[in-house]
Amino acid sequence: MYKIIIAFLIVFISNSISSKDIIVIDAQKSFSEKKALVILNGFGDSKKNRKIQKEYFCSKGYDLFILDYIEKSSLKNTQDKFNKLYDFYKLSKYKEVSFFCYIIGGYVLNEFLKVNYKNNIKTILYDRSPIQERAAKVARDKLQLISFLIYGRVLKDFSEISFSSLDEKFDVRVGLIIENKATRLMRIFEKQALSYGPLDFSPHKINNNHDDFIHTILDHDLMYRRFDVIGNEIIHFLEFGVFTEKAKRIKYKLNPFKKVKDYDIYL
Repeated sequence: MYKIIIAFLIVFISNSISSKDIIVIDAQKSFSEKKALVILNGFGDSKKNRKIQKEYFCSKGYDLFILDYIEKSSLKNTQDKFNKLYDFYKLSKYKEVSFFCYIIGGYVLNEFLKVNYKNNIKTILYDRSPIQERAAKVARDKLQLISFLIYGRVLKDFSEISFSSLDEKFDVRVGLIIENKATRLMRIFEKQALSYGPLDFSPHKINNNHDDFIHTILDHDLMYRRFDVIGNEIIHFLEFGVFTEKAKRIKYKLNPFKKVKDYDIYL
């Protein structure tokens, strides 16, 4: 257990969710001329990862918004903060808005759209993981005190929700990136993760309303920084609403809990 606690703390130190909004805008153009890209990070958020995201996405033709929306006090307060940030940055005024959402970000956005649908939101790309989406439950059940001290109430709240797909009535292009590998923390808690039931990597089980999907060998931690691997597919979907012809649409046959070295990463 001591080694597990140390590993969890290492994960936290390298993935602190304490950050600030990162905004990169073209002040020379009016809202009606511009497109916005909003990135909703998850519990793997960190200043280092945001810097990498900024460097990669800031020159892709969008006003960039990497929002600090997660509130440790509760999932409800997280939702409320996102609602306020959406209005504060006048995202409704943009010609077009695209979202790239990590796991909790996708949930928060979907809940927002249920009551605040905006017709200028044209594209949503979800990063999803059958393994990592059990991390909140693992932390709740195996590291309750530590996870509360680090993440607050929001992590426990998130462990109790269930995902629902975006309603098909919305005119939005939806893409899925499905992680096929476990993070270091989830490898440690493989037995606990599997105790919640079998893993299903089928895109229709993960999100039954999508236009295209891709499987990636990247784990959840690497999804925040390995844009040399996944970045081209992200940009292609944001621009065209589909992934490239080379995108991997068949699940990897590797054991998802087997460690993959950096030089083994491929698409």
